[in-house]
Amino acid sequence: MNREERERRERQQRMLRREQGGSLPEGATLGTRDNAPGVRVPKRVRRSADPPPSRRQTETPPEPRSNLRPVSELIRRRQRRRRIFWTAVVLVAALIFAGFTGVLGNSLAMLSDVADSVYLSINQTGGGWPVNTGIQEPLQVEELAGGFVVMDSKDVAVYSAYGVKVRSIQPGYARPALAVGNTRFVVYNRGGTELTVGSRTRDLYNQKLSNAIMLCSIANNGTLAIVTESERYTAEVQIYDPAFRDIYSWYLTQAEGTPVALQFASDNHRFAVGTIAARDGQLATTLYLMDTATEGVTATYTADTGSMVVSLEWISSRKLLAVFDDYLALVDPSTGAELARYDYDGAALQSVSAKGSSLALLLSVRGGNNLVTLDENLTPLAIIPAGQAETVCCTQTEVYLLSGTVVECYGFDGVQRWQQTLDARPTTVLDAAQTLVFAGGYARVLTAP
Repeated sequence: MNREERERRERQQRMLRREQGGSLPEGATLGTRDNAPGVRVPKRVRRSADPPPSRRQTETPPEPRSNLRPVSELIRRRQRRRRIFWTAVVLVAALIFAGFTGVLGNSLAMLSDVADSVYLSINQTGGGWPVNTGIQEPLQVEELAGGFVVMDSKDVAVYSAYGVKVRSIQPGYARPALAVGNTRFVVYNRGGTELTVGSRTRDLYNQKLSNAIMLCSIANNGTLAIVTESERYTAEVQIYDPAFRDIYSWYLTQAEGTPVALQFASDNHRFAVGTIAARDGQLATTLYLMDTATEGVTATYTADTGSMVVSLEWISSRKLLAVFDDYLALVDPSTGAELARYDYDGAALQSVSAKGSSLALLLSVRGGNNLVTLDENLTPLAIIPAGQAETVCCTQTEVYLLSGTVVECYGFDGVQRWQQTLDARPTTVLDAAQTLVFAGGYARVLTAP
């Protein structure tokens, strides 16, 4: 092998070792084609991973990011926008529909009542019994969501179920009257044109009508019925929802009579109206059963000739109790049929009290008074002498007779449970969150002595 061939092989081996990461032995000479002496192979130098600047500058720069998005992402965004749009459309339509149908007003009224209950349960500072109402001779005392509202000729005071005075108002009406429905009440001016509807914590609205007010009634949800005089008719009945929007009207002719009683059922849309009229020189009383969801009269009940309606009470959704001055009647509101009856047998009605299915009468007879208790079918449970008792009040389980400064407690079986003497004449006993007695301007919890 000649020298040229040997040098060529050595160069190939050195090149192969460099490609494989190897190195020449330290001090070895790098031969040249001319075999020049004195040229030494330098040691291998470890370089960093980054290439030299000149090499980085020669690398191909990355392509700029495209502004185009995948088609699937665009489709998803469009679908999301469509869903948001149609959801907004549905919500707006629902609000408009609720506004027209009154659902929104009823919901807001319920929310307001819940907020009042929460506020009153938190704010009990200064509460407790007895409380001085400042009203010595109340014209009306009504239960209001476990508390009460009391009224005389000048003032109206509202108390919570915890014995806290919530507020008072001075309506300034010449002939004030009061009607209560669960958490709301209406104070109106009989013979005048003004009324005020309030909740437990504030006035909701004041209204002045064009005709004189005869009577008002308010349902448990705040639906308001107003009976007024009329220029063309005997009377007008207007029904308003909780937001005071007109939802029902009835115009009475002379043949139908003049309304003297009106009461809502617990479903808030059925109601009964008692009217009186003169027919053939005698007093005629008719009950009209109606529903705000339908037009016209649902059913009628004609009372005995000469009988006058005193009050109306819904015993249940299927039974209306009509209290007349000479008898009681249970009426079917769907047909107007008389389901049961209790006659006073010549006695005069002095006082009546109904609480749910419990009913008590105080009848004036020769030589004194009688207490009569009845069940929901007007079947007598007990008839006992009541002496000179002036008023009867009842709860679901007990009956109270008020006479002078004495309060007597009875069961519906007619058995006396206890009696106690107060320091002032009691005017009424109220079945609120606790049983309360009102006497001498004070309201106190009534318990057995």
